[in-house]
Amino acid sequence: MTQEEINKKLKEVFPDVAIPEDLPEEISQAIRKGGKIRRIVVDRQGCIGAQSCVVIAPGVFQMDEDNLAYVVNPDSEDEDTIVLAAQSCPTLAVHLYDSDAGKIFPEQ
Repeated sequence: MTQEEINKKLKEVFPDVAIPEDLPEEISQAIRKGGKIRRIVVDRQGCIGAQSCVVIAPGVFQMDEDNLAYVVNPDSEDEDTIVLAAQSCPTLAVHLYDSDAGKIFPEQ
């Protein structure tokens, strides 16, 4: 499934969550059901497999067979923990967005 097809399906399920224009090309993403953070994105080209996001928020992030992070359950941790996980990434490969596609982290 292409990223465009994934975004279309996500828009159908979560019509209140805008799609950011600055999404990286190869990503893993998921939408949270509520709160300020609505979209969690891992830039899989930027990920170096440091696993810090998994250590801090193992319910949200896991590593695949290529040692790259991906999002498994965006609602399994509180927002403070998700922000800490994003901040822990040495390459800033974890991006957080609000419902209007405004970037929460990393700041522009």
